[in-house]
Amino acid sequence: MFKKKYIHPDTGDVLTFSENVSWKVQSIIRNWWFVLGWTGLSATWWANPHLFRDNHSFIHWQLLASWLAVTVELIIGIALIGQTKRDAMIIRHILKLDKLQMEHIEDIVEDIHGDVQP
Repeated sequence: MFKKKYIHPDTGDVLTFSENVSWKVQSIIRNWWFVLGWTGLSATWWANPHLFRDNHSFIHWQLLASWLAVTVELIIGIALIGQTKRDAMIIRHILKLDKLQMEHIEDIVEDIHGDVQP
């Protein structure tokens, strides 16, 4: 399960198991139906607290909402940190190629100027 390679469908990046789970969960929570459902459920709970058996339903709802907010941030953070690391690796590779290219250009310029005798 953890040794399997997971590929991001949009970028083609190789993901870790936790990043793969994070992207799958994000595909559920970053959806208009989820937002509308959560909003509808919240509005129902706030407008009709007497419909719920527990006298402390508002406090429980606030705790649930807080837990959901923290959990969503953690899930998004896992994917964000993984993507940032991959981006940094690519940027370092590009900078290395740029440095090698500049050294090659300097060698060519030096060879050209070295051949020209005043």
